[in-house]
Amino acid sequence: MYLPRPATSLIAPLLICALAGCGASDEEMDEPSDAEVLPGDPRFERDPALDVDNISAAEEKRSHNMGQNCMGCHQPHGPGKGLFTAAGTVYAPSGTPVAGGTVELRTAAEGEGDLVLSVAIDGNGNFFTTEPLPFPDQALFFLLRAPAGGGTNNMPFPSISGACNLCHNEQRRILVE
Repeated sequence: MYLPRPATSLIAPLLICALAGCGASDEEMDEPSDAEVLPGDPRFERDPALDVDNISAAEEKRSHNMGQNCMGCHQPHGPGKGLFTAAGTVYAPSGTPVAGGTVELRTAAEGEGDLVLSVAIDGNGNFFTTEPLPFPDQALFFLLRAPAGGGTNNMPFPSISGACNLCHNEQRRILVE
């Protein structure tokens, strides 16, 4: 069959593109190599020696990565020391991390209800704990208390996760005065 020259010039690139797709199977292309196994991947092999208590303390400065999602590493498929159940970073309205104060997890909003856990905010503005929490079966309210009798701030709704910096990123920081 004879095709006019313009049609032939369109078919040739399409045929080349179709042939270029041949090669490795889709399964081979979807499987990352062992070198690409990152925290969070179920194939990530966590050292059991990392599964220890790790709780923030006032004035300590051993934490790091302020503002980042702590649970990215401190989880069953991550390299962080301790399996965090709640963690995040607290900032002053000026944008600097708050050193000191506490984060309370409660059964009701605005400081009401039972106190489930109180965690110190460390010298870098981070708070973290490996203490058992009822997440995700029970939602809890977060209440922040600034150091030296300063202000408070609270989430107006409960959460079933303690991965605070997952939502409270650079655009929605946890603030207390």
